[in-house]
Amino acid sequence: MSIISIIKKKCQKNELTDDEIKFFVKSTVDGCIDQCQIGAMLMALYLNDLTNDEISNMTTAMANSGTTLKFRSSAIIVDKHSTGGVGDKVSIPLVPALSAVQEDFIIPMVSGRGLEFTGGTLDKLESIPGYSAFSFDDQQLLAIGNNFGCFIVGSDDLSPADSILYKARDVTATVDNSGLIIASIISKKAAAGIKYLILDLKVGTASFFQSIDEAKTFGKQFVIVAKLMGIECRVLMTRMSAPIGNYIGNSLEILESINCLKGKGPSDLQTLLELIGGNLLEMTHKVSSVNEGRKRMAESLTNGTALEKFKQMLIELKVNEWIADELCYGNTTAILPMAKYEIEIKPLTSGYVNDIDGMTIAKVCNKLGAGRQFSNQEIDPAVGIRLLVKKGDHVEIDTVCMILYHNEIDLNESHLISLQKSIEIVNEIVEPEDILLGVIDCNQ
Repeated sequence: MSIISIIKKKCQKNELTDDEIKFFVKSTVDGCIDQCQIGAMLMALYLNDLTNDEISNMTTAMANSGTTLKFRSSAIIVDKHSTGGVGDKVSIPLVPALSAVQEDFIIPMVSGRGLEFTGGTLDKLESIPGYSAFSFDDQQLLAIGNNFGCFIVGSDDLSPADSILYKARDVTATVDNSGLIIASIISKKAAAGIKYLILDLKVGTASFFQSIDEAKTFGKQFVIVAKLMGIECRVLMTRMSAPIGNYIGNSLEILESINCLKGKGPSDLQTLLELIGGNLLEMTHKVSSVNEGRKRMAESLTNGTALEKFKQMLIELKVNEWIADELCYGNTTAILPMAKYEIEIKPLTSGYVNDIDGMTIAKVCNKLGAGRQFSNQEIDPAVGIRLLVKKGDHVEIDTVCMILYHNEIDLNESHLISLQKSIEIVNEIVEPEDILLGVIDCNQ
């Protein structure tokens, strides 16, 4: 068996065996093949696609390429994954809220940093002083999970093959392939020991999937592969065009997450949190219906248990106790990085807000430092946007629709024009739309 013969076989559109895929993944992690061969293999997979068996075998090989977490047998191991969106900070309040609701859950969320647009979940959390996402080995993570019940961290030890292959995919234009995406996501979850998983599959103009039909095809394949890996999965297709919540940016999204944990978050963010948590509670038979699960999630936000769990999680993850307490119960903005300057953005005309272009807003934030152009680039955690209007709101020409927070001495005027144009105004009344577009599970 050789990597050249495997590449040639896939180039000829033939299905790879389990042993051939294992050989490729092991050789990648061991550094036994050239970077150009990794790129060639990825392009062959990208152009000729992967069968469900190939995806399953690839996922298994990647999951077993490094450390695997095995938590106490009495626990129920649950998690969620989002395909990403502008302002998507759902994981940050969800994990402590769900953990507060169900003590026998372990939620070992291994997340990542962001590339393009604004930062990822870890970038947002690392705007909290002392939060260092990659400071824990597998034994420490097992101890935190078993004793405390939840964490949000990064790890290079879980599915290291995914880390290597993702970097190669990013520079070989092979990121947007369904089979490779599924293997990447599920391998991390399988290595973390997940048994129940919600995929928050974003659909809309500010997401990878533009149509419901595209999303359904992906979601069904995702559920099949998850089941082959021993993971019960449910896919929630949710709307993604306008940003989630009212804040976009790293420290600003921590501020909004804390507001949510106090029961004062925006309705769309709380709805997503309730939906994901409610579905996980119903899937694990802790409640008789998703609606009952949603009520329990909402209660954890209003009775203070979710916020206290978040504070204690920060302390478990080595954040100074005084900082964690002040962040949650004191002067939050005094703890987080805040921008020097702010500019009010007003609409181009009066009328009703028909759409807010999340992608345009994210690109402006990225150019001002809230995201990365390349993997090791430093970000500015203080940069971001606060939205003051939502779809359906009526605005006048002098209504402040958003506030831009930045640290630029000389701000490019084109950024302000782009932000103005991101708000689509129409004359007719606009009705609000449901966030949830559909559900896919293993029984369908």
